[in-house]
Amino acid sequence: MANVELSGDVVVVSPHLDDAAMSLGAAISRAARAGAHVTVLTVLAGDPASAEPAGEWDRSSGFATAGEAALARRDEDFRACELLGARPFWLPHGDEQYERGATDDEIRSAVVEAAGNALVLLPGFPLAHDDHRWVHDLLTGAFEPGRLGFYAEQPYAAFGGASPPASRAYASQHRPLGKVVWPILRYELRRGGESALLP
Repeated sequence: MANVELSGDVVVVSPHLDDAAMSLGAAISRAARAGAHVTVLTVLAGDPASAEPAGEWDRSSGFATAGEAALARRDEDFRACELLGARPFWLPHGDEQYERGATDDEIRSAVVEAAGNALVLLPGFPLAHDDHRWVHDLLTGAFEPGRLGFYAEQPYAAFGGASPPASRAYASQHRPLGKVVWPILRYELRRGGESALLP
């Protein structure tokens, strides 16, 4: 479905600290302005207290430690969510560069508890990133079908086939991601807007 309309309580599950804003930023902003209560729940937001050396991706973004990356990226996510009118919610788990820091069952339980009774949107297509596929597989069966939807992930969907303001908030990711704006814009223009499959 294009031109996604969200209402009520909505939780957009973001594998990393930028995925929800890059994939559904306009829909989140539109919903918040219309009175919806939108939470961007990042599963792999990292541990700001970690002194572990930065993984390859975080080093390419200019960070020395995992904690430095988590702290800076959470700050970026806070600013992006503020621009969108959403509330950020961060879980302290590590992405593929690091240990998760909890079992799959513990992470699933934490997400389900944080989501409450809201409509939940998970990454759904193309699941090209291992962390995105893991989040999708971990959580797809955790919610009743009537309150679970899926969204097209950017920039990955655009790569399969004017930069949004919230995506500009993730400055630390600009260098490693490269130029993704035009492919995303072309992808969404061809489809009439952001893509999500809602219940």
